[in-house]
Amino acid sequence: MKELYYDAEGDILTVNFLPTEAKKETGIEITDNIVLYFDTIDEKPLQMILISYSCLVAHTRRNPLSLNKLAKYPKRLQRIALKLIQRAPVSHFLELKASDADVYGKVKVKRIALAPKILEETTLA
Repeated sequence: MKELYYDAEGDILTVNFLPTEAKKETGIEITDNIVLYFDTIDEKPLQMILISYSCLVAHTRRNPLSLNKLAKYPKRLQRIALKLIQRAPVSHFLELKASDADVYGKVKVKRIALAPKILEETTLA
């Protein structure tokens, strides 16, 4: 079960994934406007925050977002984050486009999957 919270004034979408008792939680920026929180022991996603959400959706319709922020983290965290981004439930929100072997410079967020219009029409938990 996912819970969505959209702050229209701040244009911030917060996605809370299935609640778990995190053994060790960390948050990392995967782009300038997307932060992913996860349990580093069980390697499960906990929360994702998308800042300037409607701008992200509009931007990804024209150009993919680079996962340029991953490179500043230790390799273990990079590996966990990339694995989580590529599978459900995170992949329900981010669609990746891979290019070359240079994983962190070339993997991009191709599309943000949930359009702001849906948020306006849906009552979010």
